[in-house]
Amino acid sequence: MLIRRLYTHERAAYAAHLKRLSPEDRRLRFARSGVADQVIDDYVATIGADDLILAAFAEDELVGAAHVALTGSLAEVGVSVDEGHRTDGIGSKLLRQAAAFARNRRAEKLYTLCLSDNRSMVALARRSGMTVHFEGGEAEAFLELPPPDTVTVTEEISSGLFAVFHDWAEMMDSYSAMLVENSAVSPLLEATGLAKTA
Repeated sequence: MLIRRLYTHERAAYAAHLKRLSPEDRRLRFARSGVADQVIDDYVATIGADDLILAAFAEDELVGAAHVALTGSLAEVGVSVDEGHRTDGIGSKLLRQAAAFARNRRAEKLYTLCLSDNRSMVALARRSGMTVHFEGGEAEAFLELPPPDTVTVTEEISSGLFAVFHDWAEMMDSYSAMLVENSAVSPLLEATGLAKTA
């Protein structure tokens, strides 16, 4: 399972993940009913350039994400995980990395709002040490954040470097395949049965 920062040009993958959520899961994620595909597209389009989207990938498919929006000293987070991956601990990993990101930007508090019947999110917030308050059908969860330290900075850097390395490796693989296909080696590989199984 790879968890990394999602680049701006990859946000369509985040929208596709959210659109795979069932109507009930959409209600729980967005704390309201009737969340159509266009609502999701509009939401993703308005995500700020300074916001963070952490994405969890299983075999190159985005199966979970955390959106972190910073407003002053407050970091608001929303978490979603595909139904088939909800027992893999992805939500906890995403929330932990979201907290590290927020701390590195001097946020003093991590915050999430969900419906009070969103038992999965309430349980996740509590497991992560957040204080949960219920009022009027909603649940608000807060976590006081200490200043950044070497652990939070290293965690973010290593996640970013892993993402860069992963993209670099994919680019080199594509580039080398293109060179082989356009070279004198190509007929030899085809004759031996090695042509683009590698």
